Amino acid sequence: MRLSCLAGILLLLLTALRPAPAQDVTAHVFWQEGCPYCQAAKTALDRLQMADPDLHIDLVELGPSRENNDLFRATVELLELRTPAVPLVVIGTAHELGFSQSRSPQRYAEMIALCRDAPCQDIVADLRAPQANAMTTGPGDPETVTLPLLGEVDVRGLSLPLLTIVLAGVDGFNPCAMWVLALLIGLLLGVRDSRRMWILGLVFLGATGAMYFAVMSAWLNVVLWLGAVAWLRLGIGALALAAGAYYLREFWTNPEGVCRITPGGGRKRISDAFRRMVEQPSLPVAALGVGALAVAVNLVELVCSAGVPAVYTQMLSMHDLPQAAYYGYLGLYLAVFLLDDAALFVIAMITLRAVAATGRYARISHLIGGVVLLGLGAVMVFRPDLLA
Repeated sequence: MRLSCLAGILLLLLTALRPAPAQDVTAHVFWQEGCPYCQAAKTALDRLQMADPDLHIDLVELGPSRENNDLFRATVELLELRTPAVPLVVIGTAHELGFSQSRSPQRYAEMIALCRDAPCQDIVADLRAPQANAMTTGPGDPETVTLPLLGEVDVRGLSLPLLTIVLAGVDGFNPCAMWVLALLIGLLLGVRDSRRMWILGLVFLGATGAMYFAVMSAWLNVVLWLGAVAWLRLGIGALALAAGAYYLREFWTNPEGVCRITPGGGRKRISDAFRRMVEQPSLPVAALGVGALAVAVNLVELVCSAGVPAVYTQMLSMHDLPQAAYYGYLGLYLAVFLLDDAALFVIAMITLRAVAATGRYARISHLIGGVVLLGLGAVMVFRPDLLA
């Protein structure tokens, strides 16, 4: 009898001391197709799930499902997020917006632990209930958005290849950079050696392209490294709005397409420097000098681009692409960017006559660029959830 009592007491003690089963925790992931940060967030959660079978991952894709879009809007409203974006990971009542490799995985683990340490309210599950769904802001259409000044914009129409061609074309008709090319062409037409003419002109174009590629690659890698940081996206969006307003102002006030960045004295110094290099007896020295001047001048004249390269690389970084594809799109951008310069140079070398781009083309590019940049900037600032 005593042995039975002792065994019963021992069993009760072992039962009391046995760890309680882990509480199931659900991580709700709001994501969108083509968003590299969303894929990184899902990968980080998958790794946590491998070590924690009681962690459930609820993937809520935005775009195709109106119900999911309504749930996202209701969650954003409940969490009082001023700049909604994807990925948005919600665990219990805690959330993580965007993704940073150095911060987000640790934050996910902390939210899971917090949900297990105390009774955990699943706010997303609550919002899925019929009575909570009635509080959403309405069905809406995820493929279109109404923007200030621009009206209804079809977001799906913002094709990445088309966007690349349009922005590169707008950037290519940059009067501040083209006047330097026109200056060089005028100097080269006075050179009797046609081989020297071609080499120096191609060096100028190659150096310009290499400089642009290096600047845009560096900025792209910075954006990819930082991840979906809200302040960066807002900053680029504000830059796009300012650039769009600048281009439209140039359309109305500068029909001749004249560069207003470089003052007269600066132009004379640049002109004298190029003349010295073109007249340099040694071809290798002349080529190195022209290349160095091309890099220096185009870095200064980059101001006239009004942030187009920065806006484009920000948009490019928001697509889930292989590393080679990112640089492929940068190559496409540069090919279109240099197309007008190359055409002017080749025509001038063949005909031995200076050919200048008319202000009409620069004015048209200002109009197109202004509208496109205003649209991109407005989407970034007012509806960043549609960018991925």
